[in-house]
Amino acid sequence: MFICKIFIEFMIYSFIGWMYECTYCTVKEGHWQNRGFLFGPICPIYGTGAVLTTLIFGYLPMFRNIPFDMIPLWKIFLICSVGSFFLEYGTSYVLEKRFHAVWWDYNDMPLNINGRVCVPATIGFGVAGILMTRFVLPFTEKVRSAVNPYVAEFVALLLMAYLAADLVLTVSSLYHLLAMVENAMCEFDNRMEGAFQTAAATPARAKETITAMPQKAKEMALSVPGMVKGAIATYEEKMKEIVNSSAEKLDFRQKYQLKTIKIFRYKRPVLRSGKRLNTEKMHDFYRGLQDRIKSDK
Repeated sequence: MFICKIFIEFMIYSFIGWMYECTYCTVKEGHWQNRGFLFGPICPIYGTGAVLTTLIFGYLPMFRNIPFDMIPLWKIFLICSVGSFFLEYGTSYVLEKRFHAVWWDYNDMPLNINGRVCVPATIGFGVAGILMTRFVLPFTEKVRSAVNPYVAEFVALLLMAYLAADLVLTVSSLYHLLAMVENAMCEFDNRMEGAFQTAAATPARAKETITAMPQKAKEMALSVPGMVKGAIATYEEKMKEIVNSSAEKLDFRQKYQLKTIKIFRYKRPVLRSGKRLNTEKMHDFYRGLQDRIKSDK
């Protein structure tokens, strides 16, 4: 029964974390921002952090017999800060490794590590840990003991079913989105094959221009023949065409994911249908797709 009650708290804290994320990002961006890895209104990383705080300060032997208001503030701050550091960094790393996507990015914040964590956010979570331990945990302890065990078990089962369904739908949709992008890049390469063959007789610098990323191609085009400039225009035209056709195939779940994902990262070349896909082109495609989806309001 204890596990059921803790799981319910996990879901409640996840929902509160989702509300905080949405509110903060909406105020920052100036328009509604629906945040979170899952489709539903929950951010599991907040629920995980809150439950770990409950277990550490409420049930570990070193704190179990100490009232919450007697635990030294520096210990709470240190444990919550360090814990949030590893939790946030680990979650970001696993999600990026699995889905090549980043849901939050601290590169514009001071003292950040790979954009996954930063000192200001870590300090903020440490302070949040103090507030939770001092004010929230004493209240939840009383509520937990007052809840009927059978009611808690029933509610927990419902929430578990909901979370499992949300996870399955989210992961499945993300894998379909990644497969669609890689297939689109294969199609793009096939369409550009003709342009590449046309320029096959031009100098090596011209070939490099065609296969380079768009911005670099524009800069290099100033020093190459008009034929290659035309190939660059073809590159951009075909990329736009692929983006538009791919956007039409997206369902509402994939559109939601494209709006919530900050950036995509491919740190290794991708092999698809026997071809090595260019990761720079995939980044261009993702950015174009995100811009297209965000413009469809």
